[in-house]
Amino acid sequence: MDLLSLLTILQNETIHFTHIMNLYQYDPHEGTGGLLINVVNDPIRPSIAVTPPDPRVDEQNRKEIAQISAELRILIPEQLPKLKEKVKRWDEENYAVYISSWHTNEIDSDFMWRIYGKYEYGFAIVSSVQDLVCSIRDGGIELRKIGCGFVVYPTRDELIRGDFEDSMGSFAAFMIKSPQYSPENEFRVFVKAKERVASCDLRVNLQKLVHSVRISPLVPRWALRPLLETLNPLCRAKGLPP
Repeated sequence: MDLLSLLTILQNETIHFTHIMNLYQYDPHEGTGGLLINVVNDPIRPSIAVTPPDPRVDEQNRKEIAQISAELRILIPEQLPKLKEKVKRWDEENYAVYISSWHTNEIDSDFMWRIYGKYEYGFAIVSSVQDLVCSIRDGGIELRKIGCGFVVYPTRDELIRGDFEDSMGSFAAFMIKSPQYSPENEFRVFVKAKERVASCDLRVNLQKLVHSVRISPLVPRWALRPLLETLNPLCRAKGLPP
C-alpha cells in the first residue's frame, strides 16, 4: 500500500473493504477464471500421470481431455446466454459483499512493490491469516459473518476440470482470477453487509493485526529517516512494534 493508506489504517484502526464492483473497475479480469486463455498454444494436460503407464489411467485421461476439449470448442457467443444468467445470479447474491485483499508470499515481491506499493513509496503490513480474521472479530464483527480464502488462478481447462464455478457458487465471482495474476498469491477476507453502503471500513484490533510494518526496498535512502521519525511515534502510540 502507499503511505496514505497505511496512515489511515494506523490512525483510524480500520481496514477498508472494497465492493466487488469497484474491483471490476480496476481489474476487468476479476472472476473470469482464465476464460480468455488461449488453450490452443497451451495444451490440456492430463489429470493423472503414472509411471509405468497404465492403460486404464490413460483411457480415463483421454476421456477427460476429450470432454474438456469439446466444451472449449463451444464458441463464446453460444455460451453468452448461460454466462449472462450465471453472472446475473452472482451479482444478486454479491450485492453487498465487500473484500479486503492480501498478498501471501513469505518473501518480498518486486512485482507487488512496483504495482501495489506505487513503486518506491510502498509499505506492507505483515500479519497472519488467523490474526487478520481475529483482529476483525475483535473490532466487533461476528466470526460467522467473515469469509476468507485463497484466490485460485486456473486456466480455462483447469476451470472446467475442477468444476470451480459450480462448486464455489457466487464466490467464484471474486475468488477466481486469470492465471497471469498468479504472482499476487492473493488471500481475501470478505463480509456480506445487510445492505449496500457507500464505504465499508471495519474496525480492527491493531495489536493483533500488525506483526510489523515493512518499508519497500525501493524507497530512496534519503527518505528513510523522515519516514521512521513519522511512523515510529505513531506505532508506539498504538502499542505496535516500531
